[in-house]
Amino acid sequence: MKRPIVVVCSRQTTRKNKLIDYVGELHLELLINFHTLPVIVPVVAGTPDCLPQYMESMNGLLLVEGDDVEPKRYAARKTNFQYLEKTHPLKDEIEICLLHHALLRKIPVLGICRGSQLLNVVCGGTLFGDVQKETGSNRPHIDYQNYDTYRHPAYVVPGTPLARWYRRKTLSVNSYHHQGIRKLADRFRPMAYADDGLIEAYHDPESAFLVGLQFHPERMLNEYAGNLKVWKAFTSAVHNTQKL
Repeated sequence: MKRPIVVVCSRQTTRKNKLIDYVGELHLELLINFHTLPVIVPVVAGTPDCLPQYMESMNGLLLVEGDDVEPKRYAARKTNFQYLEKTHPLKDEIEICLLHHALLRKIPVLGICRGSQLLNVVCGGTLFGDVQKETGSNRPHIDYQNYDTYRHPAYVVPGTPLARWYRRKTLSVNSYHHQGIRKLADRFRPMAYADDGLIEAYHDPESAFLVGLQFHPERMLNEYAGNLKVWKAFTSAVHNTQKL
């Protein structure tokens, strides 16, 4: 049997005044190890015209990190524009198109970091422009001085898929963001909260796999067995979709 295809959008950064289009190897290694085939969608001019071909063979969709989601994509407030940092309108356009297709066809979706924010937005939710500045929270959600080692508590909601994957009431999770979920879309249910009340994980209980995680499980594989179980659950859902 051919490996099912998981579509992954790339992201861009600037190095020596040149744009670099890339996807983190941790995502790709996990997809390969779980017998799925990652297909990278480049965020470049002309890609929107190619999306029908990407979507034709898509069995799963992985949305990961990137720039701020443009406030025009949801019911924004003044503070969404006030605290806006760098955006990437083309990335928004491409990923929203892929998401609409996945939702219509009931294709498994895993949104991580920005991906979880965009998934919430597409389904009718909203975002904070900047969590700490808008809520007055004392909980940092990004620490540039301890970027990869910074952790904060997350409280797991009992009876959720996250509780089954981790079998713990609390987690210590990484954090790399300043935007965050303000209003969760109606179809979703929270799976974890930060200690300041910010939603750290959610899912759609009516879908085979529709999950958003604000934290990065792929960057903490040695810390909890549940981090790998997230990926196993996602790719298992992708394999099941391929069989339909």
